[in-house]
Amino acid sequence: MKYVLPPMHTLRAFEALGRLRNFSHVAEELHLTASAVSHQIAALESFFATKLFQRNRRDIVLTPSGERLLSAVRNALEQLSSLTSSLRVRSGDDLSITAPPSFVSRWLMPRLGTFMAKHPQIKLKLHATLALVDLDVEDTDFGIRYGSGTWAGTRCEKLFDEEVFPVASPDYISRMKLRRLTDLHRCVLLCDDFESWENWFAQTGAEVDEIPSGPTFSDSALLLQAAEMGQGVALARSILVADTIASGALARIGSRAVPASNGYYLVSTLSRPDSTAATAFRLWLSQVMKE
Repeated sequence: MKYVLPPMHTLRAFEALGRLRNFSHVAEELHLTASAVSHQIAALESFFATKLFQRNRRDIVLTPSGERLLSAVRNALEQLSSLTSSLRVRSGDDLSITAPPSFVSRWLMPRLGTFMAKHPQIKLKLHATLALVDLDVEDTDFGIRYGSGTWAGTRCEKLFDEEVFPVASPDYISRMKLRRLTDLHRCVLLCDDFESWENWFAQTGAEVDEIPSGPTFSDSALLLQAAEMGQGVALARSILVADTIASGALARIGSRAVPASNGYYLVSTLSRPDSTAATAFRLWLSQVMKE
């Protein structure tokens, strides 16, 4: 049988645009340029000799023909994805995990050796990234993510309840004569993209006449490294800073703390059960968190 089909590479761009209604967002998701996405949509419209989208200044709207095609494409992609998951054979000893770089360096890596020693047969692939990896597409067992725990199509288990409090190196505390929170107005206040000093002061009720500005780091590991090097006071999350406080490299300033705005979650796909290796990692992680 001869099949009359559109250019297959254009269908994924079409489905993504029908879902996201934004060329830039589609380009980011598919790792293409917005121009490339536009050309693929134009090629698909040329194939069908009809408009699939109506474009205006505020939105991109599917035409009736586009609605019909989107329904068919989604059904086909869902069936192919389901079949792929069932046919793809992975070794029960393969384990793939993604996690934020700060969590990997500050919490996971110091403990991971015990897991590997206990399960030497497991072939681990650990990818440190801030990106929200598609667990199905990337064939990844777990994503350890920082956020609200609301990621569609996934199973999410909160790992920790965290607190946020200021820390600095003992040398910096001594040099700046930090004895109470009101002394912070004389310091360089370091922060990351996740917690703000303004919110922290507001929630704790600490009185500071003026909040001095300081550098902001996109990665929390860099924030804590700067604090360890005596560059200022960091607003730190308890899980990431626990080991350095225990070692004496950093010290808390005062006793006030507030709950973290988000949390770390162990995220897995709903489309497949845990492998033997994934089951072992999930069990190990739950045991380590109780220690």
